Amino acid sequence: MRRVRLALVSVCVVSCALLSAQAPPPRPASADFALPGGGPPLPPPLLSSLDRIQAPSLAAHIALLSSASLDGRGLGTKGLDATAEYIAATLTLAGLQPFTPAEKGPVLDPYFHDVPVRQITNPSGHVTVDLTRGEATNSRTYLANVDCLFSELAPAMVSAPVVFAGYGIREATPARDDYRGLDVQGKIVLVLAGAPAGAGWDTQAMRDRYASDSARRRFAAKAELARSLGARALLAIEGDGFPALLASGGSAPAATFFVGQDDDDVPLTVVRITEAAGAALLAAGGLTPAGAASAAPRALPGASATIRIAGNERLLVSRNVIGVLPGADPALRETAVIIGAHMDHLGRRGDRLYPGADDNASGTAALLEIAKAFAAGPQKPRRTIVFAFWTGEEEGHLGSAQYVRHPLWPLDRTAVYLNLDMIAHPWKPEEIRQLVADAKLPGGEAFLAKVRAEEFIELGLPDTTPDLGPVLVQASKALGLALHLDRTDGRSGGSDYRAFARKDIPFVRFFGNYFDGYHEPTDTAEALDARQVERMARLAFASAWLFANR
Repeated sequence: MRRVRLALVSVCVVSCALLSAQAPPPRPASADFALPGGGPPLPPPLLSSLDRIQAPSLAAHIALLSSASLDGRGLGTKGLDATAEYIAATLTLAGLQPFTPAEKGPVLDPYFHDVPVRQITNPSGHVTVDLTRGEATNSRTYLANVDCLFSELAPAMVSAPVVFAGYGIREATPARDDYRGLDVQGKIVLVLAGAPAGAGWDTQAMRDRYASDSARRRFAAKAELARSLGARALLAIEGDGFPALLASGGSAPAATFFVGQDDDDVPLTVVRITEAAGAALLAAGGLTPAGAASAAPRALPGASATIRIAGNERLLVSRNVIGVLPGADPALRETAVIIGAHMDHLGRRGDRLYPGADDNASGTAALLEIAKAFAAGPQKPRRTIVFAFWTGEEEGHLGSAQYVRHPLWPLDRTAVYLNLDMIAHPWKPEEIRQLVADAKLPGGEAFLAKVRAEEFIELGLPDTTPDLGPVLVQASKALGLALHLDRTDGRSGGSDYRAFARKDIPFVRFFGNYFDGYHEPTDTAEALDARQVERMARLAFASAWLFANR
């Protein structure tokens, strides 16, 4: 799972009577929490198939996928190619079809869905700030890894006037709109890193969105908002510790990385700059870094910037792996439930191997066993099920983005997308307690007293699709799991559900928890709990079965 790179396209889902997309009325906190037990039982055919999903089989997949023989499953490597072939072979043996069966040639080829990507090497860049007063223009250039840090982007140049948008935030709760009355169309937006001071901004949700340890995750929502308003780039003023970070070199872009081939793959340019660089731009609006936090958004008269990004490019073709189980009901088989997981990870960086057992051998293993359970079940689902194993998630959700641009199943006949990513580590008791406190859940202590941390699950879903929640609650209660529903629009999300959210496809995010080995060589099969993967996989299977048979 990538902690985030960075469009709003509206697709009307007209054929799926399964799910409606109306805005729900205000909802009490208690509506987003559910205790285990007490709900309707699951249908016998579902229960029969559910027993096929077992921890030992999941552990075996995870051990292979995270082994040194697959070399970390990095994009553009033989290890990822071998992973794709293993998955396609498993689908074949389970009796699941590709979309177009092979008439001749290699039997696995029809399962592959090509994903063109660009490999970037030796990246560099700089930002030139121009301040014009009357007929005089003063220019200064700020260098990458000296005065600023660039996100991983293809070579490009952006030149435009600069405006100031406070923290670059628009939220309903706490109420704040840093873009009110500000025209950012075609402009570069200057913002402050982080979030405003105050208790309302110190909740887990706000910390995850604006104060994450990951710069990608910290700026994802800001960049997506600016992009949706027509901005061309984002300059973010960092705090006092930023020069030391630059000097350490630890946050510089990788010497080699990948981006999408199509123009709409390219995220908004985000450049993090020092306070000194930011001060020059703020001065054009009569501001200083110290006073900018409390200042209103404004134009910066006479201020413009040119961002130049350089690097060497090479075209590669990676592959998604996609199988399908046709629906059994003639009236419903033309709509589909898609279940996806990314199969790639970080590969090797120098002499360090990144096994990616949780991220995302766990989700891949779960999807393989879910697919096998559906294929072997006593009753085929009424709707079609599509099983999608994505490439390039770690490089910016490239495989899922390619799929929604060139879908093998029509998007307007896709009922819901379920995403499995990093499902092997449960929440900690103190994290559940903090969540309950932040949500101001009535009877929170009573809820906590009945919840075991290893049996607590949080699922993400859009607030605009009220038909999703009851299905997830039914499945979790029947499986003896406590549940929290995290409402999110998903458009700046950190995994492959983002591509579907941006096309207004209902989605469910199945995710466990971050842990100390996230994106480290210590993300190994030995460090995770296969029983946790089993719980998540069974919940995903039960949810998908219910969605497919409604």
